[in-house]
Amino acid sequence: MPFAARRRPSRLTLILVLLTGVTGVVEAVSFLGLGRVFTAVMTGNVLFAGFGTVTDAAPLAGPVVALAAFAVGAVTGHAAHGLLIRWRGDGWLGFAVAGEGLVLLAAALLALSLPATDPDRAPHRFAVIVALALAMGARNATVLRVAAKDLPTTVVTRSLAGLFMLSSLETAGRRFATVAATFCGAVLGAFLLRLHPAVPLLVAAAVEIVAGLLCPRRAA
Repeated sequence: MPFAARRRPSRLTLILVLLTGVTGVVEAVSFLGLGRVFTAVMTGNVLFAGFGTVTDAAPLAGPVVALAAFAVGAVTGHAAHGLLIRWRGDGWLGFAVAGEGLVLLAAALLALSLPATDPDRAPHRFAVIVALALAMGARNATVLRVAAKDLPTTVVTRSLAGLFMLSSLETAGRRFATVAATFCGAVLGAFLLRLHPAVPLLVAAAVEIVAGLLCPRRAA
């Protein structure tokens, strides 16, 4: 029934909203600081790679590197899930999320060597791009395994479209949270990027690690 009674969000829902905010922070650093490249939203990279094959007006190297690293992260993350499930059973999710946070922390440490101004001109920015895309690839594998409805954590297109469709308050709330968290994360990331590229990534890593520690034992 449309607009059914509101229910309190589950802990898993709140965790996934936090991870969605982390995506906004990461993409602010990637796109604004590392040279017009996405490390979580692969649609943009596919388009940039297509544009870059016929014109110099669009970047090519960064998106291709990010796509490759994202694929490796997704494959690695999927394999790691199997090991975690055999090791920790229902508690696998917290370890997966915290592990992604540790990869983000590695990206932040790599970013410390980037200049505070014009970091997109530093050749070793590709190391940061690879680390971020690895983490986001693993994240997508995690979210696919969890199969959380309306909370993909890295894309908002369907959530934005679905927000304008008749749905329950609970569903509309999740969709709105996806869009709002991405926006707020992007604002925070762009603001902190003024200090140094490593600063927003350190914040993102801290949030993700804490989210892993707070994950519910059951992912369902």
